Amino acid sequence: MKLESNLRWMTRHVSIHNENAGSKEETKLKKEIILTGTFHFEQEENMIKKKEQEVVELVDCLSQLRPTKVALEWDKGEHYQLSEKFSHADRRYEVHEIEQIGFRLAKKLEHNQVYAVDWDAGISSEEMKKLNSAIQNTYPEVLKLMSSVQEKIPILSEESHLLTSFQLLNSRNLQEELEKLYWSFTAIEDGTGDRVGINFMKKWLEREMMIYKNVVDLTDDEAGERIFLLIGSDHLWGLKMLFEQNGWNVIMPFGD
Repeated sequence: MKLESNLRWMTRHVSIHNENAGSKEETKLKKEIILTGTFHFEQEENMIKKKEQEVVELVDCLSQLRPTKVALEWDKGEHYQLSEKFSHADRRYEVHEIEQIGFRLAKKLEHNQVYAVDWDAGISSEEMKKLNSAIQNTYPEVLKLMSSVQEKIPILSEESHLLTSFQLLNSRNLQEELEKLYWSFTAIEDGTGDRVGINFMKKWLEREMMIYKNVVDLTDDEAGERIFLLIGSDHLWGLKMLFEQNGWNVIMPFGD
């Protein structure tokens, strides 16, 4: 897509959500979550520096959704450090999605703070190695699925506008493939019979539930909430399920 069509698509998408949110009196107190899967900008530092204007345009579009709070993938136990970084940020942002998108959005909306909602599930590098080794050595179908999903994950490039890349990253098709891949891990055992896949998924899902709980803890039961959550895209399918099953209206600004 060209830039103009990207912006038209996003503006139309935002307008529909805002119209729907205000169309019925009873929706005023409904809790809403804006789920946005993101790239990890620090892994693409040079590219992000070239795309600063595109980041600004992305944030301008997101601001039209008018979230009441901005929640970020930052350990809740280190909320004070995040608050300090936010309070001292003044149009100088580190090459990290938390600052480039989260801080910019909160500042544009004149919010006084942002919120840390992540939780460390304790998944060690050794556990990841065991899981990957088992898949590589014994589970060709899971390996094939993993390779297929990796091929579908978009990369940032000078040729594609950042809005396009976010649309692809958050697409329903990719999220369905990611969900299928993660659930396939439950069958994985290593050579000793250790259920390395189940062990990994228990920690992964516990992290999702803690992120969900941390967001819920931010809500004001006496007022309507529309919380923006910026999160690694692998988390979208699980968090979407949790919020929807617990009565939240889920807004996917870059979804299909």
